[in-house]
Amino acid sequence: MNVEADQMNDLDDYDVFLETWEPGERLRHLTLPQNLRDPYMRQRLLDDSSGVAPVERVPFATGPKVMASDELIIRSHDFFKDSQKKWSAEFNDYVLGKGVAPAKLDTFLSGFTELWVDGLKRRQDSPEILAIKASIRDFDQFCYPSQAGRFVINAVDQSVVPLFTPAEMAAIFQANNGLIEAFLPDYLDHLGHEGPGSLDELYVRRGVYMPTQDAFRRELHYLSSYSLGLGPVEQFAQTWTPATRGSGIPSIFSAPLPAIQDRVVAFAPFIENMDLSQLEFVVAPPVEEMPLEDHGMFGNIREFSFR
Repeated sequence: MNVEADQMNDLDDYDVFLETWEPGERLRHLTLPQNLRDPYMRQRLLDDSSGVAPVERVPFATGPKVMASDELIIRSHDFFKDSQKKWSAEFNDYVLGKGVAPAKLDTFLSGFTELWVDGLKRRQDSPEILAIKASIRDFDQFCYPSQAGRFVINAVDQSVVPLFTPAEMAAIFQANNGLIEAFLPDYLDHLGHEGPGSLDELYVRRGVYMPTQDAFRRELHYLSSYSLGLGPVEQFAQTWTPATRGSGIPSIFSAPLPAIQDRVVAFAPFIENMDLSQLEFVVAPPVEEMPLEDHGMFGNIREFSFR
């Protein structure tokens, strides 16, 4: 007597469904730690009435990478637009109060409002941006001599003159870190129960077309872009040249905000007139080992996270 066959015959349709059901790709993607409390990811899941649709990504498009209108609404983009003037004034007051000269601060601010533009060489190589990178280089060499430069691929030549002294660069890091702690909980309150409940549940992301994978987080430059938005990140992950196409892996690196919080050089809402279309954090490279967790491939993009 086949006991298993008899048991299957006793099951009704709902029992059979429970025995055989497997989650679709969108649901499996939503259950990744970086997506669990993300309202935009939740909406993507709800848009799939079939329950079995694959993960869809924002396709690559030439030009600036910006959030689509539906993501702008879900992420309450207007909250940041309405806060930018106040928050940027607080940032300026803090930095100036730490003894940073107004002329230096002006150079720093204009670097991110005028030069830090998608797709332009000056984003990484202008004298002003190089001087900011050199400030991070010197700060790390002063504060973390055994770790400085370990986790960044493109070094800044020692001949590049820094914009800030190590103490002044510390003021920039402290301003961003403290104001994130002070102001971002207001954003979470604004989102309400639909969004993350704490900064530990608020994730930032970076999209990169990676030629090789590493066990630890490494950055290509001394300044890297992370975003609260997802659409631009998905496009950056699919950005390749004719020379690199087929030789890399579209990848997204995600982390809870506290993982990068003390290395934030610029946050768009803290700089008056800085573009808000990506809700961007400009971040210095790590000064400690940050292991990468590989979550697998979803929608033709490989997902990693670090903490």
